[in-house]
Amino acid sequence: MEINRQRKILPGIMKKAAGICLILAVFCAVYFLVIVIYAGIMTAYCIVWPLMAVVFLMMRRFIRRALKQESGMPRFIPTFVFTSFGLFSLIFILIMSMVLKDSRAEGEYENADYTIVLGARVYPDGVSRTLMYRLEEAMEYYDSHPGTTLVLSGGQEPGDAIPEALAMFNYFSLKGVPTAKMIINTNGSSTAELIESSLEKISLNAEIRKIPKGPGDRVWSDDYVPSVAIITSDYHVMRSAKVLKTLGVEDPVEIPARSDSLLFLHQCVRESAAIVKDFLMGNFTLNERDIPFITGMRRR
Repeated sequence: MEINRQRKILPGIMKKAAGICLILAVFCAVYFLVIVIYAGIMTAYCIVWPLMAVVFLMMRRFIRRALKQESGMPRFIPTFVFTSFGLFSLIFILIMSMVLKDSRAEGEYENADYTIVLGARVYPDGVSRTLMYRLEEAMEYYDSHPGTTLVLSGGQEPGDAIPEALAMFNYFSLKGVPTAKMIINTNGSSTAELIESSLEKISLNAEIRKIPKGPGDRVWSDDYVPSVAIITSDYHVMRSAKVLKTLGVEDPVEIPARSDSLLFLHQCVRESAAIVKDFLMGNFTLNERDIPFITGMRRR
């Protein structure tokens, strides 16, 4: 009797699962069209959405075919489908919760000696929305903390009109930020590479600031450890801060810039994949530099 009951319940569950797969496939396809219309077909990794739509349609077809088998449905089918989907969903939810936790702005931030501003796409007709939001946040932080030195970090990716760091330099120059308060870093293409090369430039600049230029010149002491802040998109803060910490910055000042609300889901999915990639590539277990950057500062 219990077996007959299970045979009646299981097909009903599988039918609902097939319906959910169809809904998810339609959502992925529609969201892809929204991304293309709103941001263009060249939006990074937007191809993931039609691929996900195909995957969900294949899952739906697989389930429906299993339901039509006259000999009954093999046990491994529901086990495989639900276990795989459940595991994927669990991993995604865990990563997303960490991303969202660090994406919230905390209001006023403490001063940092150096502020790393990570770059983003630069088009022939101007900077991307993502980069503009980061620049605006960095400008607001600089106005409140004029003692900081901006470390403009971004190379020239395929499709960039000019190096991202140069575009940022032009923006801040027009806003009146002195050249002496900016460091340009174009070394690197990934988040980990850009942050590591930024810290190298900060280390060199910090050593220079410990050498007197003339009588009465106020300089940092030999044992002074400069504080470091980082400004990037809200969905990108968690990964960037993690890389900083593995390089010796024990408590970086994390400053999230707002992101495009319509593309936020896409960016979070992309960021989740990037976090997994960085974890597998060992970017979260990088060796510390010879001179660690310990900020010792927290948000208010």
